[in-house]
Amino acid sequence: MRLRLLLTSCVSLCTTAALADIAPPKPVAKPAAAPAPAAAPPKDFFTVGLVASLNDEKAAAQADALAGFLGGTVGKTTRARIFHDYDELASAVASGSVDFALMGPLAFLRVDPKKAALLFRTVRKGKATYRAVLFAKPGSALKGGMDALRKAKSLKVGWVDASSATGYLLPKALLLQSGINPVEIFEVQDFAGSHDAVCTGVAEGKWDVGATFTDDPAPAPPKVTGCQAVLGQKKADALTVVAVTGEIPNDVLVASAAVPKALTDKVLAAAKGLSGSEPGKKTLANALLAEGVADVTSADFEPVRKALDAFHRPF
Repeated sequence: MRLRLLLTSCVSLCTTAALADIAPPKPVAKPAAAPAPAAAPPKDFFTVGLVASLNDEKAAAQADALAGFLGGTVGKTTRARIFHDYDELASAVASGSVDFALMGPLAFLRVDPKKAALLFRTVRKGKATYRAVLFAKPGSALKGGMDALRKAKSLKVGWVDASSATGYLLPKALLLQSGINPVEIFEVQDFAGSHDAVCTGVAEGKWDVGATFTDDPAPAPPKVTGCQAVLGQKKADALTVVAVTGEIPNDVLVASAAVPKALTDKVLAAAKGLSGSEPGKKTLANALLAEGVADVTSADFEPVRKALDAFHRPF
């Protein structure tokens, strides 16, 4: 009995001692709450975008001139950014990564109207519209126009790029509207990347047909204005005009929806005043390749929308 009591006491004391050596569990620390994301700092500069439709060197000079005009007008640092197709530029405007952009009518139609504001369109040769033209080398048998194209086979055509209004989409729409399937008459369809490259390629015989623009107003016989810069006026005027589209709006300046209206109004007023002075005329020529600006609305693009409907017509 005594032995049992001693053993019981020993077990009790040993258990107590063992438990005394075990450190109590530490409370588990709760992870610190993640800090709230910092608000995006206000932009201290504006990005100005345009497409290198002629060539990179000319586009860089124009972009710098446009950025200089806009920056001086709104009192903010501006950065020029050059794009190589209109789809990319339209996406940049819609996303807000480009604040101001000079773009053609098709590029504007790709932007959600809620994400961009129309400011103005350019005026060239006294007109706020221009036309697309299909052309061939001097003395070409295609001077017969659409009838000659209908009878043609195995032609080679040089387009500017797949998103160019005058260099691809509108001339192609004209063919479709006239009942001509481009696949049937063009054995080769190349994208040259610029108007200058198309003009040079047709003049040198690389392609039978090319597409660019004309600033000559209807109903006057059009000249291939889009080739004058690279070929010179004499050689460009000797090119054969195959077909010409209807009037479409000149290039437009748009602003991202993030740009305050007070600033867009300021830009519009400044642009309209440029033609009143010699320095202003120089800015118009360098920044906008124009002699003035005019008001523009979404309704002005209706002829372009109708032309694009031709792509949905089955043969």
